[in-house]
Amino acid sequence: MTSHDKFVVKSAIEIILNELKTHVPNLKQIDFFSDGAASQFKQRFMFRNLIQIAHEYKIALSWNFFATSHGKGVADGLGGTVKRLVWSAALSGDNCKSAKDFVKLAQQKTKKIIIIEITKNDIDNSKLKLENIFKIAKSLPETPKTRSVKVIDNKTLEWRYYSLSSTKKIIKYD
Repeated sequence: MTSHDKFVVKSAIEIILNELKTHVPNLKQIDFFSDGAASQFKQRFMFRNLIQIAHEYKIALSWNFFATSHGKGVADGLGGTVKRLVWSAALSGDNCKSAKDFVKLAQQKTKKIIIIEITKNDIDNSKLKLENIFKIAKSLPETPKTRSVKVIDNKTLEWRYYSLSSTKKIIKYD
């Protein structure tokens, strides 16, 4: 699977939240930070999906975006480390012909990074869950300039040009 679309992102978020809930059962708030990749994170479907996730998991959610092409983040470093470990194992003769093999090898090579496979079934389930939600997704005015979104309640999203901006705007969903 090489796609990084909104359904894969939704699946990843759910897997991450489920994992976090096992380690932090009283989790109350998550502030995501990512680049501003429009196909993955910074678009109307994911904005609407944040409301759904916050409601389902009963947590406060916000998402903050770094400027596009701003630089490499922690996730890039972790991903590079995992790929290097698996590549080294494959060069040493370990079998790596599928995503499942990759995850298994990565889990064997590091215990410090939690690695979980996102399956086709996970993605298909996300598509089913999101079908109706995405029908009512509204575009945020000036999405490219938006650097911060925050879930206010199960129908309301607040957005700002930057996270600490005193100027905030609201979008309501029906």
